[in-house]
Amino acid sequence: MQATIRPDLGVLRTLPTIHQVSESWGKLELKLETSDTRFWLTTEGVTRKTSGMPINYVVDYVTVEKRGLDGSWDLKAVYSPEAWKLSQGFDYCQMLYKDLDRLREELDTHFTWELQHEIDGLERELELTNKAVFSLSEKVRQSWM
Repeated sequence: MQATIRPDLGVLRTLPTIHQVSESWGKLELKLETSDTRFWLTTEGVTRKTSGMPINYVVDYVTVEKRGLDGSWDLKAVYSPEAWKLSQGFDYCQMLYKDLDRLREELDTHFTWELQHEIDGLERELELTNKAVFSLSEKVRQSWM
């Protein structure tokens, strides 16, 4: 399975609406659909989480559905903008780890200084990304308290 980064929230906002669901709580717009995932963006609703309000009706929250084995769509997660950025950071780390694994295997079979420098650069990038992800995770954690 190839690692991919979730679409940016700003990009989702600019995509045309494929379908929309309007309820008394607000409006969700289907912005992107792949073979196995749908991304809904809340465009109308409340501006922050409130008691008794479905969380996916907070403006700028992203609702993700996955296609089940039977072809139906199942709600998998609802992300705040900060949690969405955090998930993108996790996606990016996963991509970096896969690249590192591939390069290390290649280095084991055929050492070159060029490969070693590429690995060193990826390790530095991963370290910086992990620091950013940790910092963002603290912000997300605090927003849930």
